[in-house]
Amino acid sequence: MIDICEPGGEQDVRWVLAGLRAAGELTLDGMPWGRFSHASGPADDMPAMLQALSQPDSARARRGLGELWDKARHQGVSETALAMAVPFLLQIAADPEVHGRDQVLKLAAEAGHRNHFGTDGRTDLFQVTDDPDELKIDGYGRPAVWTQQAAREVLTAEAAMLIRLLDDPNSLVRANAAYALATALSPPPEVQAAMRARLAVETYPPVRISLVLGLAQVTLERGDRDVMAWTGELWSGEGNSPDMRFAAALSWLCATTDSVPDRMRDLFVELPGSDLAAWMQEVPWTDDIASRGGLDAWLVSFLRKPPTA
Repeated sequence: MIDICEPGGEQDVRWVLAGLRAAGELTLDGMPWGRFSHASGPADDMPAMLQALSQPDSARARRGLGELWDKARHQGVSETALAMAVPFLLQIAADPEVHGRDQVLKLAAEAGHRNHFGTDGRTDLFQVTDDPDELKIDGYGRPAVWTQQAAREVLTAEAAMLIRLLDDPNSLVRANAAYALATALSPPPEVQAAMRARLAVETYPPVRISLVLGLAQVTLERGDRDVMAWTGELWSGEGNSPDMRFAAALSWLCATTDSVPDRMRDLFVELPGSDLAAWMQEVPWTDDIASRGGLDAWLVSFLRKPPTA
């Protein structure tokens, strides 16, 4: 039987990372990597893996990123070392010379996310962390929610950087910046304003979808029920673009326990399938839609079980 670690102790990644941030001691070589772990054991090799991401050779950088995903986000679960790496992942993703910046940024966001285990539904598309009552722990007795909280707190602290990335020339960086901002723990009010400002000028459909989902998620988490009116107008407005209507319909469904309106079902049938399927492949909220049988199958699964009141 594994003993659960003491909250606030030296194995509590939330406490350790917050203390290092407060002391201004976030340096790659100064982090207590060996105190924490990834899927292959103690995380002493994290600095080397993070440094590999900035390799000028794209193939080497890609291999380094693959190794980091495999060890630190192993089988869709965030290891404690990944939370410790989030400040550095964000710095790397902000460097325009880095290869694969969008995936580096996505990894930083995924550090705060639970594993959906291949399902996306109305009940969980906007659910970021595990249920604390389930008490999922790793092999060292550290609750998964500690890792998720620590990562989300870093994303909150770096909200200004992420807001700047909403205007990045790389469209996939913009999409993942919206995802990271929606993952942050209690993001500041300027996040919503920045997302709305970007949405007003954004032209690339996957980014618009991400911005609508991000805005809806952040607004819901702040307890603002006006999200229903906003997304309702957006999905039902026939003059709005198909991508924004689809994103707003998904968001509306995540915000309510109401059944799917007939008009919305018609919308899902009418929207251009091939274009929308391609767009959704670049939206970071969902699992790999292609591996789930395509967009139509994903949508059927999404609609199958409504949220409970």
